Amino acid sequence: GDTDGRETIDFFDYYLGWELNDRLKVLIGKRKVSASRQWLLSARNTRMIARPVACNFFRPDRTTGIFAIGEFGESTYCELMCANGYQTANIAPLDADNLFTFAGPHSWEPLGDFENQIIDYETSEGLLVRVGHSFVYSPNSSVILGVPQGEADFVRLSDGTGLIEPDALAPGVTVSSFKIYLYSVDFAARCRGWSVNCEVFLRWIEELEGDGALPIRDLFQKGYYVEGGRFLVPGKLDLNARLSHVSGMLAERWEYAVGLNWFPLDTSKMKISFDVSYLDGSPLHNTAADILVGDKGMLLRTQFQAEF
Repeated sequence: GDTDGRETIDFFDYYLGWELNDRLKVLIGKRKVSASRQWLLSARNTRMIARPVACNFFRPDRTTGIFAIGEFGESTYCELMCANGYQTANIAPLDADNLFTFAGPHSWEPLGDFENQIIDYETSEGLLVRVGHSFVYSPNSSVILGVPQGEADFVRLSDGTGLIEPDALAPGVTVSSFKIYLYSVDFAARCRGWSVNCEVFLRWIEELEGDGALPIRDLFQKGYYVEGGRFLVPGKLDLNARLSHVSGMLAERWEYAVGLNWFPLDTSKMKISFDVSYLDGSPLHNTAADILVGDKGMLLRTQFQAEF
């Protein structure tokens, strides 16, 4: 947990787990919605200081529910989830709707165990590859029996406008319910100090309803990111670059970034990072990444990270 939010302590994850056998376990509690490879990656293992703008725009958050995690053979991994919502972290019960979200990622590692590190810190002698995809279905309601619900207050149009803000889609009209279908495909590879990873996001927001007439019933958003890097000094100095893109009904947004990771000790558990990003107008609001809606220009960040 941390103390970044309004709460005294915000607990990220808490759950009970049952290991049914060596290949299958079931978790009940709070954790990440099972979708998007970059989102499921631990924040301590991201290539740069923050996740790509495209990932943060499309990804879900944490929620409470039941999660089944399975491994099949030596190279296939999958999850299935039934939970409270797409993004219900720290939402009070009165602010949540009564609709369930379903999600599940699947990945394949045909050439060996890819593990959770996307950069090639260990300097792999042979090529390692991971291919995956994920799907989310999430109905949402911003009003139940006349009471506003905070759970739906997360989806944005591609120019950064909140979907349930008044006048977002039509003058004098506020969206009251919708359904989300999110599909993503991801790929990662690393070998001899080189590494690359990418992901494509497709999001359909359908069956839009409001407190008045809307000009559309459905809208489609898409995006992607591509990241790559190489260790200039094996196990010590890692150079990376990123391109990220979001597009939809109202706008297109781009992110360009380069960064360095320095590992001063003979371990990946201590890291000093620096990156530079250029945004042409942020479509999202993410204080953890130091990015606000509409931000345009250069962003410089530094970070010290230690695990113990």
